[in-house]
Amino acid sequence: MFSQSLFAQLARMGLLLIITLFGVHHCQPLLDSLAQQAMNGGCHQQNTIEPNYSGL
Repeated sequence: MFSQSLFAQLARMGLLLIITLFGVHHCQPLLDSLAQQAMNGGCHQQNTIEPNYSGL
């Protein structure tokens, strides 16, 4: 594997992060797909839990 400086690795990772964030922000179908996957995966489920006061 090629030896690279820490600065070069961080710069490349930062550039990749910026490109990824820009792409997700400006590509609505990709954003919708990621949001749907998060909903299906349970990360952001909208289950309402009603309190059960019958035991009081």
